[in-house]
Amino acid sequence: MQKLSLAVATVSFIALGTVCVQPVQAAILDFNFSTNSGATGTFTLNTNTPPSQAPAIFRPDVTGVAYPGAVSNFSILAPYVNLSNVTTEFNVVPSVTSDFIGFPPNLGVLSGVSYPPGCITSPGFTCLFNVALFYSGEQTQLPILSDNPVSYSRGVGIDVFDPATNQLLIRDNITSLKVASRQVPESNSALSILISAVGVVGLLIKRNSGTLKAAA
Repeated sequence: MQKLSLAVATVSFIALGTVCVQPVQAAILDFNFSTNSGATGTFTLNTNTPPSQAPAIFRPDVTGVAYPGAVSNFSILAPYVNLSNVTTEFNVVPSVTSDFIGFPPNLGVLSGVSYPPGCITSPGFTCLFNVALFYSGEQTQLPILSDNPVSYSRGVGIDVFDPATNQLLIRDNITSLKVASRQVPESNSALSILISAVGVVGLLIKRNSGTLKAAA
Protein backbone atom coordinates (compact mmCIF):
# COMPACT_ATOMS: atom_id res chain seq x y z
CA MET A 1 0.00 0.00 0.00
CA GLN A 2 2.77 2.41 0.91
CA LYS A 3 4.49 1.79 -2.42
CA LEU A 4 1.27 2.36 -4.33
CA SER A 5 0.58 5.60 -2.46
CA LEU A 6 4.09 6.76 -3.30
CA ALA A 7 3.45 5.90 -6.95
CA VAL A 8 0.29 8.04 -6.96
CA ALA A 9 2.15 10.99 -5.48
CA THR A 10 5.02 10.61 -7.96
CA VAL A 11 2.76 10.39 -11.01
CA SER A 12 0.67 13.33 -9.82
CA PHE A 13 3.75 15.49 -9.21
CA ILE A 14 5.21 14.77 -12.65
CA ALA A 15 1.95 15.37 -14.50
CA LEU A 16 1.14 18.54 -12.58
CA GLY A 17 4.64 19.78 -13.25
CA THR A 18 4.05 19.22 -16.94
CA VAL A 19 0.83 21.24 -16.78
CA CYS A 20 2.47 24.11 -14.93
CA VAL A 21 5.49 24.55 -17.16
CA GLN A 22 3.67 24.45 -20.50
CA PRO A 23 4.30 27.73 -22.35
CA VAL A 24 1.55 29.92 -23.76
CA GLN A 25 1.08 30.32 -27.47
CA ALA A 26 1.60 33.88 -28.68
CA ALA A 27 0.45 33.29 -32.25
CA ILE A 28 -2.51 35.68 -32.13
CA LEU A 29 -1.79 39.39 -32.67
CA ASP A 30 -4.30 42.22 -32.29
CA PHE A 31 -3.87 45.37 -34.43
CA ASN A 32 -5.30 48.86 -33.96
CA PHE A 33 -4.60 51.69 -36.40
CA SER A 34 -5.62 55.17 -37.52
CA THR A 35 -4.81 57.27 -40.61
CA ASN A 36 -4.34 60.80 -41.92
CA SER A 37 -7.97 61.03 -43.01
CA GLY A 38 -9.25 59.98 -39.57
CA ALA A 39 -9.95 56.38 -40.56
CA THR A 40 -9.74 53.83 -37.75
CA GLY A 41 -9.49 50.08 -37.87
CA THR A 42 -8.75 46.87 -36.02
CA PHE A 43 -8.00 43.29 -36.97
CA THR A 44 -6.63 40.05 -35.54
CA LEU A 45 -3.83 38.09 -37.22
CA ASN A 46 -3.29 34.38 -36.64
CA THR A 47 0.43 33.95 -37.40
CA ASN A 48 0.03 30.14 -37.41
CA THR A 49 -2.06 30.27 -40.61
CA PRO A 50 -0.53 28.12 -43.39
CA PRO A 51 0.28 29.90 -46.66
CA SER A 52 -1.69 29.50 -49.86
CA GLN A 53 -0.21 27.24 -52.51
CA ALA A 54 -0.97 30.00 -55.02
CA PRO A 55 1.32 33.04 -54.85
CA ALA A 56 0.07 36.48 -53.95
CA ILE A 57 0.03 38.57 -57.14
CA PHE A 58 0.60 42.33 -56.85
CA ARG A 59 1.83 43.04 -60.35
CA PRO A 60 2.69 40.69 -63.24
CA ASP A 61 6.32 40.59 -62.07
CA VAL A 62 5.78 41.04 -58.32
CA THR A 63 4.55 38.12 -56.22
CA GLY A 64 4.47 37.26 -52.55
CA VAL A 65 2.99 34.88 -50.00
CA ALA A 66 -0.74 34.87 -49.16
CA TYR A 67 -2.26 33.54 -45.93
CA PRO A 68 -5.98 32.87 -46.57
CA GLY A 69 -8.23 33.44 -43.57
CA ALA A 70 -5.35 34.67 -41.41
CA VAL A 71 -7.13 37.95 -40.63
CA SER A 72 -10.32 37.94 -38.57
CA ASN A 73 -12.40 40.57 -36.74
CA PHE A 74 -11.38 43.06 -39.43
CA SER A 75 -13.23 46.33 -38.98
CA ILE A 76 -12.53 49.69 -40.56
CA LEU A 77 -14.38 52.99 -40.54
CA ALA A 78 -13.23 55.51 -43.15
CA PRO A 79 -14.69 58.08 -45.57
CA TYR A 80 -14.12 55.60 -48.39
CA VAL A 81 -14.93 52.20 -46.78
CA ASN A 82 -16.87 50.74 -43.88
CA LEU A 83 -16.43 47.11 -42.80
CA SER A 84 -17.27 45.29 -39.57
CA ASN A 85 -15.80 42.02 -38.27
CA VAL A 86 -14.96 40.36 -41.58
CA THR A 87 -12.44 37.64 -42.31
CA THR A 88 -9.87 38.01 -45.07
CA GLU A 89 -6.23 37.27 -45.85
CA PHE A 90 -2.77 38.51 -44.96
CA ASN A 91 0.18 38.74 -47.33
CA VAL A 92 3.94 39.35 -47.37
CA VAL A 93 5.94 40.55 -50.38
CA PRO A 94 9.64 39.75 -49.72
CA SER A 95 10.84 41.51 -52.89
CA VAL A 96 9.32 44.91 -52.02
CA THR A 97 11.55 46.52 -49.39
CA SER A 98 10.81 49.77 -47.53
CA ASP A 99 13.36 51.82 -49.50
CA PHE A 100 11.92 50.51 -52.78
CA ILE A 101 8.65 52.37 -52.11
CA GLY A 102 10.24 55.55 -50.78
CA PHE A 103 10.65 54.85 -47.07
CA PRO A 104 13.87 54.65 -45.05
CA PRO A 105 15.80 51.40 -45.60
CA ASN A 106 15.72 48.44 -43.19
CA LEU A 107 12.12 48.94 -42.06
CA GLY A 108 11.18 45.59 -43.53
CA VAL A 109 9.26 44.31 -46.54
CA LEU A 110 5.75 45.10 -47.67
CA SER A 111 2.93 43.13 -46.07
CA GLY A 112 -0.66 43.70 -45.05
CA VAL A 113 -4.34 42.90 -45.17
CA SER A 114 -6.03 42.36 -48.54
CA TYR A 115 -9.77 42.69 -49.10
CA PRO A 116 -11.94 40.99 -50.27
CA PRO A 117 -10.77 37.42 -49.57
CA GLY A 118 -8.95 35.82 -52.48
CA CYS A 119 -8.38 39.13 -54.27
CA ILE A 120 -4.61 38.84 -54.27
CA THR A 121 -4.13 35.28 -55.51
CA SER A 122 -4.58 33.70 -58.92
CA PRO A 123 -5.84 34.62 -61.47
CA GLY A 124 -4.70 38.14 -60.53
CA PHE A 125 -4.95 41.23 -58.38
CA THR A 126 -8.60 42.26 -57.85
CA CYS A 127 -8.46 43.89 -54.41
CA LEU A 128 -10.68 46.81 -53.43
CA PHE A 129 -8.16 47.93 -50.84
CA ASN A 130 -5.11 46.90 -48.83
CA VAL A 131 -3.98 47.91 -45.35
CA ALA A 132 -0.21 47.97 -45.88
CA LEU A 133 2.41 47.36 -43.16
CA PHE A 134 6.12 46.65 -43.07
CA TYR A 135 7.05 43.14 -42.01
CA SER A 136 10.45 43.00 -40.29
CA GLY A 137 10.43 39.35 -39.21
CA GLU A 138 13.25 37.01 -40.23
CA GLN A 139 12.75 36.51 -43.95
CA THR A 140 14.66 33.24 -44.00
CA GLN A 141 11.85 31.79 -41.88
CA LEU A 142 9.12 32.65 -44.40
CA PRO A 143 6.53 31.39 -45.18
CA ILE A 144 6.35 30.93 -41.38
CA LEU A 145 5.19 34.24 -39.95
CA SER A 146 6.77 35.82 -36.88
CA ASP A 147 4.59 35.93 -33.76
CA ASN A 148 6.53 38.92 -32.38
CA PRO A 149 4.45 42.14 -32.39
CA VAL A 150 7.63 44.13 -33.12
CA SER A 151 7.80 42.45 -36.55
CA TYR A 152 4.65 44.36 -37.57
CA SER A 153 5.16 47.64 -35.72
CA ARG A 154 5.44 50.05 -38.68
CA GLY A 155 2.35 51.00 -40.68
CA VAL A 156 2.37 52.21 -44.29
CA GLY A 157 -1.13 53.15 -45.37
CA ILE A 158 -4.47 52.14 -46.85
CA ASP A 159 -4.53 51.82 -50.63
CA VAL A 160 -7.93 51.92 -52.33
CA PHE A 161 -8.25 50.61 -55.90
CA ASP A 162 -10.70 51.04 -58.76
CA PRO A 163 -12.53 47.66 -58.95
CA ALA A 164 -12.77 47.90 -62.75
CA THR A 165 -9.19 48.91 -63.63
CA ASN A 166 -7.27 48.01 -60.43
CA GLN A 167 -5.69 51.47 -60.54
CA LEU A 168 -4.81 53.18 -57.27
CA LEU A 169 -7.45 55.75 -56.27
CA ILE A 170 -6.54 56.71 -52.71
CA ARG A 171 -3.46 56.35 -50.50
CA ASP A 172 -4.25 57.16 -46.87
CA ASN A 173 -1.13 57.08 -44.68
CA ILE A 174 -1.23 55.22 -41.36
CA THR A 175 -0.29 57.61 -38.56
CA SER A 176 -0.74 55.30 -35.56
CA LEU A 177 -0.34 51.53 -35.30
CA LYS A 178 -0.47 49.40 -32.17
CA VAL A 179 0.16 45.67 -32.12
CA ALA A 180 -0.34 43.45 -29.07
CA SER A 181 0.16 39.75 -28.52
CA ARG A 182 -2.84 37.85 -27.24
CA GLN A 183 -1.78 35.09 -24.85
CA VAL A 184 -3.69 31.91 -25.65
CA PRO A 185 -3.00 28.70 -23.64
CA GLU A 186 -1.67 25.89 -25.77
CA SER A 187 -3.75 22.75 -26.06
CA ASN A 188 -2.44 20.50 -23.32
CA SER A 189 -2.87 16.78 -22.82
CA ALA A 190 -0.94 16.68 -19.54
CA LEU A 191 -4.08 17.11 -17.43
CA SER A 192 -5.78 14.17 -19.11
CA ILE A 193 -2.61 12.13 -18.61
CA LEU A 194 -2.67 13.03 -14.93
CA ILE A 195 -6.31 12.00 -14.55
CA SER A 196 -5.72 8.71 -16.35
CA ALA A 197 -2.58 7.92 -14.37
CA VAL A 198 -4.17 8.65 -11.01
CA GLY A 199 -7.21 6.61 -12.01
CA VAL A 200 -5.10 3.61 -12.95
CA VAL A 201 -3.07 3.75 -9.74
CA GLY A 202 -6.29 4.18 -7.75
CA LEU A 203 -7.67 1.00 -9.29
CA LEU A 204 -4.47 -0.80 -8.35
CA ILE A 205 -4.83 0.40 -4.76
CA LYS A 206 -8.45 -0.78 -4.66
CA ARG A 207 -7.50 -4.14 -6.14
CA ASN A 208 -4.62 -4.49 -3.71
CA SER A 209 -6.90 -3.64 -0.77
CA GLY A 210 -9.36 -6.31 -1.90
CA THR A 211 -6.54 -8.86 -2.11
CA LEU A 212 -5.35 -8.00 1.40
CA LYS A 213 -8.89 -8.38 2.82
CA ALA A 214 -9.32 -11.71 1.09
CA ALA A 215 -6.03 -12.94 2.48
CA ALA A 216 -7.04 -11.81 5.97
